[in-house]
Amino acid sequence: MVEAPNVVPDFAEVYYYSRHKRRDEVIKIFDRIVKAAEGAALGTGTTMDYEMIGGTHELLPNLTLQKLMHENLSKVGGMEYTSEEKAFADKIAVSLGYDGVNLDMAKNVQPYKTEAKAYGSTDVGDVSFAVPTVGMSAATWVPGTPAHSWQAVAAGGTSIGNKGMMIAAKTLTMTAIELFENKDLISKAKTEFMERRGADFKYIPLLGDRAPALDYRN
Repeated sequence: MVEAPNVVPDFAEVYYYSRHKRRDEVIKIFDRIVKAAEGAALGTGTTMDYEMIGGTHELLPNLTLQKLMHENLSKVGGMEYTSEEKAFADKIAVSLGYDGVNLDMAKNVQPYKTEAKAYGSTDVGDVSFAVPTVGMSAATWVPGTPAHSWQAVAAGGTSIGNKGMMIAAKTLTMTAIELFENKDLISKAKTEFMERRGADFKYIPLLGDRAPALDYRN
């Protein structure tokens, strides 16, 4: 039942994300959110409770696998746009307020470098603390397209999206073949993994005190 907007409801709830590139900082931030809610309840003479739906670990990098993946991506190469795809990209650029689009970003594989970036949350982070893990990004959108936009969805179902996924598929396959054929690479990746994770590491899932929220957005 929806109450009138000028009437204080007897019950209200809110859904928060707590994000940081390190899980220990996420836990600290979450604790501050709880304290803020407790303070608000105390100040308004109300009560509060909460539940943690779930959380994820940060990604544990593995440079051995990263370099191998980049070498194979460089062999596969980027994508060339056809005239029809260029026309589509120009329309996408206009919808985003751009004068044009730099297709070299899709054509050229970026040089290898290591840097700390904090993107969206992913449970691949938890996997990366269990086994050596690597991932990659392929150009399935028109360069300059923001994530979670209709422009990203529009490109994903075209030949642009298909080409990007084929680049990713080929790169992943080539990397897997090399690992199957070269046990030294696997040993090197595992050694780095253990050094980065630490010998005394104990995995503690950030699941909270409830069953997995399979319907958490319904």
